Amino acid sequence: MGEDQDLGRFMGTERGWGFRVRRNFGARVLLVLLLLGLPALAGGRERPPGQLQIRGKTTAVAPTFVTIQDSNGHIVTVVCKEDFTLKVGLGSTVIAWYTPKEGFNNLDWLEYPLENFFVPAESIRSHINKIIVLPNYGVPDSKGLVDRIAGYLEGNLGWYVAPAMLAEEIRKRSGQSSSTLDAIDPATGQFDMKAYLDSQRRLIEHLASETRVNAVLEVTVEQVMAQFRDQMAAWDGVTEPIASKASRLAGHLMPFTLNGKVPAATVEMKLWDSHGKLLWSNRRGFAVLSVLSGLGDNFRQRPLTEVYQNEVGVNAWLAGALGTLTSSPDAAEAIPVN
Repeated sequence: MGEDQDLGRFMGTERGWGFRVRRNFGARVLLVLLLLGLPALAGGRERPPGQLQIRGKTTAVAPTFVTIQDSNGHIVTVVCKEDFTLKVGLGSTVIAWYTPKEGFNNLDWLEYPLENFFVPAESIRSHINKIIVLPNYGVPDSKGLVDRIAGYLEGNLGWYVAPAMLAEEIRKRSGQSSSTLDAIDPATGQFDMKAYLDSQRRLIEHLASETRVNAVLEVTVEQVMAQFRDQMAAWDGVTEPIASKASRLAGHLMPFTLNGKVPAATVEMKLWDSHGKLLWSNRRGFAVLSVLSGLGDNFRQRPLTEVYQNEVGVNAWLAGALGTLTSSPDAAEAIPVN
């Protein structure tokens, strides 16, 4: 009772996502059980034997370890298999799950903010006045979004923003691809992070030198899969309905609800200084790329050109994604990383 029933997975060029149909009765029973506080059904993260947790601020971030101090002054250094130096800034609030073994605290799981300042926001604003945008268009029609980002920075920070097409031309002349596939070692098939970062740093320095700017804003618009429940999708710090208000209202009257995944656009931004040092980064979902059409389970593609027509929504997204660059940063939502 209350079990999910997989009634279909649609695969194709226009509907390449999956969904599950859940009977309302089962969902209501599950809700009652959750309200009664039954831990086995809560779906929470179970902690393996011997695993510990610490929540606090980072005091050191290195390629192989992260040091965290909690509110009581307790300090823990965890050993990492992943380099977090370009993902987590000093002073960021994080949650770490780790397992002590053979004298080391081995990191199992880390939650860190979507947005990170690697230098204070005030320093960024006082030392930068000219930038160039380096775009990576991973979603059709995403150039319009990159242009809006440039316009926001010009209007709210007074920065001069060199055209993104100039950065594309310089990158093309330098012979560097925007694809991360070039950093895969053909002998091992493994991604060479050091090779990728070295190549990226050389490109950033070259762009800054050629255009005489203080910084380079790398903007990558990529397609991801967003989880949705009860017609609401959630991914990378945002939530958005996948149906109109009328369809959502009618959906509550149907004998089933849809749960699954839909394609969505996410924007990752990295602000580098002229020497290739990372100053600020943010990752934020932008818009779902498929929405429900009608009262059934039919989806249609939603191009970004349609999203741009909602000026209020786009302006609100720009303020949320870039607003901390114009004022003191607030705490950002955390994302889990294995």
